[in-house]
Amino acid sequence: MLVKDLMSASVISVNPEDTYDQISFIMRCEDIGIVPVCDGQNHLLGVITDRDMLMRRDEGHDAKALMTASPVTVNSGDDIHQAALKFSKYGIRRLPVLDSGRLVGMLSFKDLAKKKVLTAEIGHIMYNICNYK
Repeated sequence: MLVKDLMSASVISVNPEDTYDQISFIMRCEDIGIVPVCDGQNHLLGVITDRDMLMRRDEGHDAKALMTASPVTVNSGDDIHQAALKFSKYGIRRLPVLDSGRLVGMLSFKDLAKKKVLTAEIGHIMYNICNYK
């Protein structure tokens, strides 16, 4: 099974110039814990998580200052096992999905659990996410 078979294709992203208040409003209204930051051609520049919003509020007031640049990603054609390894290795719950360098979706750990994919590995991945330092 490939990443593109499980990912969410409708992704809300922000521009590097968007303000803290705009990003906060989007995340709250859409009930999302991560928002990709993309340029005009949908190239991924970084991501902002709900944790980033709390921890970096004083560092800047736009997406460029708040984002984590060069986040861990997967490609839409990657095998789902590659994504699972990244969830486990980096202790993350969500991965931006790229195709030719452009954002095409998001894959969450929850997507794997809901579809009952890799059930044998789910416990190990969850342990690593919870204990990541």
